[in-house]
Amino acid sequence: MQTETRFDRLFRTDAGERDAFALDGPACPPPPRPGGTLIDAITGLAIRLSLAALLWRWARSNAQTPRDWTDLMAWALPEEGFVAAVSYWLPGGGDQAFAAAAILAAVSLVALALAAGLLTRIAGFLTLAGALWYAVFILPEAWTSAFILAALGLYLLLRGGGPLSIDFATLRLTRFH
Repeated sequence: MQTETRFDRLFRTDAGERDAFALDGPACPPPPRPGGTLIDAITGLAIRLSLAALLWRWARSNAQTPRDWTDLMAWALPEEGFVAAVSYWLPGGGDQAFAAAAILAAVSLVALALAAGLLTRIAGFLTLAGALWYAVFILPEAWTSAFILAALGLYLLLRGGGPLSIDFATLRLTRFH
């Protein structure tokens, strides 16, 4: 049995004016949305910040230390060991140093975006895909660590960053959520 929505009641032909949904009601405040509870806020913030810290630390441990913090290109310069690892992960051509720098830049940007709560579903998808790639192709013995990262990425992909994120605020303001 399906439940009747406001839209169905508005355009229903078998009912009179008394059952129709009134359009002259106040537009504000918007109706409460799912996913906006305190537990969603705490869970989303905890997952975002823990993943952001983990990804940021990983990127910083595989990159050279920049001499000047304002030099943005220096933040993505990979260490030689990381370039060698990337050549092992992605065999068969291309500029391995460029691929390593691109990976470091992407991970750093995903970490910053997660911390701010921006594009969290995309960051969740990238985390899930990276964890699966790592577990299948790079180090299958570390599947337990990859499983945890994949679960956190899947949570962000499906639920978003929670009410304390830029994404949630943007969707609330545009009323798409």
